[in-house]
Amino acid sequence: MIFSSYEFLLLFFPAVYALFLVLRAWRLERPALAMLVLASLVFYGMWSWKYLGLLLGLIVINYLLGKQQVRHRQQAGLWLSVAVVFNLSVLAYFKYAGFFFGFLPSSASWHIILPLGISFFTFQKIAWHVDLYQRRLPDTGTVLEYSFFVCFFPQLIAGPIVHARTLFPQIAPGWFNRPLTWQLGISLLTVGLIKKVLLADPLAPGVAVLFDHAQTGHALAAPDVLLAGLSYGLQLYFDFSGYADMAIGLGLMFGIKLPANFRSPYKSASIIEFWRRWHITLSHFLRDYLYIPLGGNRKGRLVANGNLLITMLLGGLWHGAGWQFILWGGIHGLLLVINHYWRHLSTWRLPKPIAVALTLLVVMLAWIPFRAESLSTSLRMFQSLADWRWSWSFDPSVLIAEVAAMHIDKSLPWVCAALLTLALTAPGSRRLCLSLGAGGRGLLVGAGLFMVLKALAGAPDRAFLYFNF
Repeated sequence: MIFSSYEFLLLFFPAVYALFLVLRAWRLERPALAMLVLASLVFYGMWSWKYLGLLLGLIVINYLLGKQQVRHRQQAGLWLSVAVVFNLSVLAYFKYAGFFFGFLPSSASWHIILPLGISFFTFQKIAWHVDLYQRRLPDTGTVLEYSFFVCFFPQLIAGPIVHARTLFPQIAPGWFNRPLTWQLGISLLTVGLIKKVLLADPLAPGVAVLFDHAQTGHALAAPDVLLAGLSYGLQLYFDFSGYADMAIGLGLMFGIKLPANFRSPYKSASIIEFWRRWHITLSHFLRDYLYIPLGGNRKGRLVANGNLLITMLLGGLWHGAGWQFILWGGIHGLLLVINHYWRHLSTWRLPKPIAVALTLLVVMLAWIPFRAESLSTSLRMFQSLADWRWSWSFDPSVLIAEVAAMHIDKSLPWVCAALLTLALTAPGSRRLCLSLGAGGRGLLVGAGLFMVLKALAGAPDRAFLYFNF
């Protein structure tokens, strides 16, 4: 069950939300919180009941470790280390065992199914332990509050990464006294569905054709490689930012404000700015819990660059157990180092349109190893950038027919151009929804949900791309 499915939109969410509104009307705050925890467990169990026990076990163990840290403040550092090692070990087993044991001759049958959301809720639990250690949290909270923090279904599977210090105050006694911003919430949910179902999903077949062609060893010309990076970059953006919009919108409908995860990243004029706008909660986590503990920039530019490279390499590895993800992290790490040196050594700046175009180009090319099945495929596609055979053609009748039938083949370059224009010119989702007014939001929700539900009829279920990470 995913947000963009009939099961969620027509059954699960209406039932849960109706029950929540009844409990809210009766001012039953703790029962409402317990109901949302139970609903979140059902939501997760719909993916795999096998790993529901794992999620519950991790909640219990981490809560007990947090209690030990609070009770034994003199040994808080020891309990923090135990908690971090434990959580990273669980993550490493499920996500990286096959990668590391893959080097062994006897590991051909080594295969472990990755529990959904484990990368995200592992980081959340680690952040909770660090906040306890740094006393940013007065205590662990109740086991109900902690369970809600870990498994609240809008952000359980793919974030945004939430801090307990910002979430716990929102569910403290009296949280039902705050106004419920359901109008903005359902508007953001609708915008997210439009991004996912109407913009990202139609790109998937064309993206798959290009990358599958490269994976099978066929040579691609440079324009096709550029198109592969651009089309996947747009698919990933509308897919993941659509999920973030839905998560934030669903949270608002329950009176919970989740952090923003995107801020028009493709409008960035530098790679530094890009990482301040893309997957914001992950960027903050890597900065606060990896880059700064490594030393940050406190020991000079050379050491800072080394810390930055380590951070981005590990950030790449967090996304997937493969050398192609390490390459992706290394590319971004190197680009960040170059960007920082440029800022320190020169006061001259590129004109903003050129800076935006250049940043967009390198970001889109860097998506190639992020999407490719292997390092060898990534490198082969980069090598193809030297081959500038032009094979695209423009036939208006074919373009109109393909778009009308949602067949993205020769029309893919023109569809990407339209979506890129949208990404570069459209306002952010929250700003858009707020600017429409009540009447405009009502029209958006009515028309948007109609188009989404119509598009879902007979269409294959496409899980969010970040579910793979």
